[in-house]
Amino acid sequence: MSKPKVLIASRPGPEVEAMLEDAPSEFEICFLPDGEKLGDHISDVEVLYGAIHEADFSKANALRWVQQPFVGVEWARYPAFRDSDVSLVNSRVLYGPQIAEHAFALLLSLTRGIVTQLDFMRHKHWEWTPCIEIAGMTMGILGLGGIGRAVAVRAKAFDLKVIAVDKEPVEKPDTVDQLGQMDSLQEFLSQTDILMVCCPITPETHKLLSHEQFNAMPEGSYIVNVSRGRVVDEEAMIAALDSGKLAGAGLDVTYTEPYPENGPLWMRPNVILASHTAGASQNIGKRAMSLFIENLHHDLKGEPLVNTVDKQKGY
Repeated sequence: MSKPKVLIASRPGPEVEAMLEDAPSEFEICFLPDGEKLGDHISDVEVLYGAIHEADFSKANALRWVQQPFVGVEWARYPAFRDSDVSLVNSRVLYGPQIAEHAFALLLSLTRGIVTQLDFMRHKHWEWTPCIEIAGMTMGILGLGGIGRAVAVRAKAFDLKVIAVDKEPVEKPDTVDQLGQMDSLQEFLSQTDILMVCCPITPETHKLLSHEQFNAMPEGSYIVNVSRGRVVDEEAMIAALDSGKLAGAGLDVTYTEPYPENGPLWMRPNVILASHTAGASQNIGKRAMSLFIENLHHDLKGEPLVNTVDKQKGY
């Protein structure tokens, strides 16, 4: 009897690849050959490590579950996959540490004037610049998943009051002082000096933050977005930056990526643009593969997979 076939869609590197020695021997583990198409190798695959798009999914005759080593699952919204019995797993909790670090790097670069000081340094110019202390402020976390929870842990270390909202009735962790649901968004924003955007992009969250939402925030607030750019109405955010409602924006993501060369955010002194790099880490490959191996063991025993995505909701 042949073993269930597992396909790794891209070579993860020797160190991570070696971890597969701990995978159950009951599976046949294969790698997609370099330069070849997934659709040419997917027909008898039962478990896929990677993503599968619509044209290839039509050729997947045996597929039971897919695990991707990333968080966002926008690619999985086509009806054939979304409405199928194929389970989807993502890596949502695994990205919390590095994305939370990145979020605070963006925030502190704004509040401590680091970007200005770097420009001074390059010109060998010495000048004092005003800085903002964040201790005692209220940080609002929009989306209390794995990333939002990691942000909350670090926010407490900075002596911030932490409030959060989430679409789901999640349990409040000790690192969050106040937790509400999306129907309290305006009240939540009215208390928020620092807004951390950590929610997924879904039809419900598309341009969730627009003029009305920014107007609800205190004067001189900050926004940091480390989830998806399309959650934010960029025209409304720019208007809030122009009016002083927002003192600054730290953006790892933008509505259009790569951000257009003629886009109005590039040269603004109170905006920091990163290139969707918040998820980068020397450790993430090992964490994602460790979860995959754990799920292979769960699958073998008939147990639920860890980090299963609700395909209808999109997270």
